[in-house]
Amino acid sequence: MSFQQLVHDILEPDLCTVCGACQLACPAGVIGFDGLEPVLTEPAWTESDCGTCGDCLTVCPGADPATRQSEERLFGRGRDADERWTGIFSEVLAGHALDAGVFEASASGGSLTALLQAAMAVLDVDVVLTMGRDPEQPWRAAPAIARDPAELVETAQSTYQLAPYLGALRETMLQEPDARVALTGVACHIQAMRKLQAMDTAAGRWARDRVVLMTEPACSSNTRPEGTRSVIEQRAEVPVESVVRLRYREGHYPGEVSVRTDDGQDHRVAFWQAVRDFAGNKTHRCLSCGDWMSGLADVSVSDGDPNIFAASAGDGERAKHGRVFVRTKAGAEAVAEAGARGFLAVSPVELKGLNLGLERKRNRRATYERSGAPIPAGPIPGHREELETVDDERWIAAPDGSTERAWERGEEG
Repeated sequence: MSFQQLVHDILEPDLCTVCGACQLACPAGVIGFDGLEPVLTEPAWTESDCGTCGDCLTVCPGADPATRQSEERLFGRGRDADERWTGIFSEVLAGHALDAGVFEASASGGSLTALLQAAMAVLDVDVVLTMGRDPEQPWRAAPAIARDPAELVETAQSTYQLAPYLGALRETMLQEPDARVALTGVACHIQAMRKLQAMDTAAGRWARDRVVLMTEPACSSNTRPEGTRSVIEQRAEVPVESVVRLRYREGHYPGEVSVRTDDGQDHRVAFWQAVRDFAGNKTHRCLSCGDWMSGLADVSVSDGDPNIFAASAGDGERAKHGRVFVRTKAGAEAVAEAGARGFLAVSPVELKGLNLGLERKRNRRATYERSGAPIPAGPIPGHREELETVDDERWIAAPDGSTERAWERGEEG
C-alpha cells in the first residue's frame, strides 16, 4: 500500500474527512495539506518510496471509522440498535462552565472548555489541541495548541468550518514526546485517534501513552471554508481580507455570527441564516457521515437546546447549557475533578425529544444509504436507517417562509 492507495480509496471517491490523521501518522513525514486535500510534500516522492507502508490508509476514518473495533477495546462490546446515534455512555448530565468568561465565550455553556481547563490544571495535561483560527486569515479555521488554561477561552466555541487538524500534533509528538495531551474534536477526529492508538507504530504507541483525554461536540456536519466566506461577504457584506476576528455564536444564546473588521466594527449575521448558507457548502463525506458523535471520546457534549436553528429564528428560548455524555473511566475522572475543583457544574438530565442536528443527520444518512454511492461505514455493521426521509429544506426553512438559498442566487459556494 502507499499514499497512492489513499488517493484511490479515499480522495477520489470524496471520502476524506480532512481530519489530518494521515499527516500525523506518516512515518516519513511527507504528507501535508493543500487547502483541504492531503498531498505529498516531497515532489520526488514515489510509490516505491512508501514501500509496504500503508499507515496513512490504516489510520484514515474516511471509509472505515472502525467504530465497532474501537468500542470493543474501550467498552468490551459494540453498541446496540438503541445506542445507534448516541453510542455507549455511563451517564448523561446537564453541564456548564462555572467561570463567567468561559460561559460567555462558549456556544453552549462551555462544558468542554471547562473539562480541558481542569485537565490542564489538575490532571497534569501539558498540551491541548483545539480548533482556532489562522493567524494570517482570521476568518479561516486552523488547529491551535494551548499550553495554558486561559488560552482555551478564545476557542471556547463551535467552529463550523473544515480544516486539517490532527497533523498539528505531529510537532508535539516529535519535539515533546513525553507531554501529556488532551484534545477536542468531532467524530472523525476521535475515530482517527482511536485507530491510531490501535496501531503498532511509533505514532500509535505515542498516541496510546500520551493522548490521555479526548472530548467531542456533537456534529451535524461540517462546512467548507467557502461557506464561511459566503456568510462574511454576502450576509455581513464585508471583504474577507478585512476580517480580524470571527466567532460563530457570539452574544445572547444561541448566538450570532460575529465578524470584526480592521476598522474596529462588529458585523452580525443571524445564526439561522448562516446555517442555511452552510448547507450548500458541504463535502460528500460530511453529508454521508454516519455519526452525530463518535461515541469513542471520553466525554461528548451536545447543545442543551435541541433546536438552536429555531431559537436563532426567535422560536423559544432555553437556558444555555450542554448535555454531557460520560463514556470512559478517563471521562468520568475528568468530569468529577472539574466539578470538585469549581470548573464545571453538572446536574441530572433526561435524554429525550427531537434534536434538529441529529434528525438532519439521520435523514441525510438514510438518503445516502439508498443512493448506491460510496459512503463511510456506520457504527453498527449492516445497520440501515429505516425512516421516511424529509428534504433538508423543511428542517431549516427560513422563518419568513422564503425558500431562496444563497447558492441558488449564484453566490459563492
